[in-house]
Amino acid sequence: MDWLPAISSTGLLAAVLWLARNVIITRLTRSVEHEFNSKIEQLRAELRAKENEISSLRNGALTAMASRQVAVDKRRLEAVDQLWSATMSLNQAKGISACISLIKFENAAEISERDPRIRELFGKFGSGFDMKSFSNADAQKARPFVSPMAWATYSAMIAVSVHAVLRWQILKDGLGKNDFANTESINKLLKTVLPHQSAYIDKYGPDGYYHLLEELENNILRELQSTLAGGKFDKESVKQAAEIVKQSNSILSQTNGVQ
Repeated sequence: MDWLPAISSTGLLAAVLWLARNVIITRLTRSVEHEFNSKIEQLRAELRAKENEISSLRNGALTAMASRQVAVDKRRLEAVDQLWSATMSLNQAKGISACISLIKFENAAEISERDPRIRELFGKFGSGFDMKSFSNADAQKARPFVSPMAWATYSAMIAVSVHAVLRWQILKDGLGKNDFANTESINKLLKTVLPHQSAYIDKYGPDGYYHLLEELENNILRELQSTLAGGKFDKESVKQAAEIVKQSNSILSQTNGVQ
């Protein structure tokens, strides 16, 4: 029986070691789990902070973008008003064009050159007309905010209106049949703006300009409405608009003392 104490001591030691091992493993597991949970919470806190930072940046950017868009929309509305006001300022010139369209210019020019009473009569057609109505300084400010075609059509309308006023000046001043405006250039311009009216332009020429002014005005209104609605413009319309502006500027550069 001498071996019994030895077995008891060995068994007790084994039990103690087993318990100690379990305690250590439990403590290590809890320690690791606690550390892991702490890391997870830290990562979650950092993630929430990042999300809040991104949200703040996003909200700030969106607010800035919204503010800029509001400013652009406001300026676009002002531009539409500016260009339409400039278009309406051409009404008196359009009225002169209407009067000129009712007569045979060459015959009337011959008569007015000889008869001062006829010159006086023609002078009354445009009584009070102000050449400053052709000044487009305010309209120029609107140009970046309206469609290229809106601006191009307005430019063409000025060129055609100037032609009518030049003819009126010839009649009221008795300057003879000399037509200082280049009719062929204006015909070409109108065909570029209103290609579907080419046959009409060939047939009536300057005598039919007045009726085309009406159409140009309506086209400007339609383009401005499209601008307000945020309408897009294609490559071909931009190209056409550039050609119209080029021709209009060329015609106006040939006139002296009108703009």
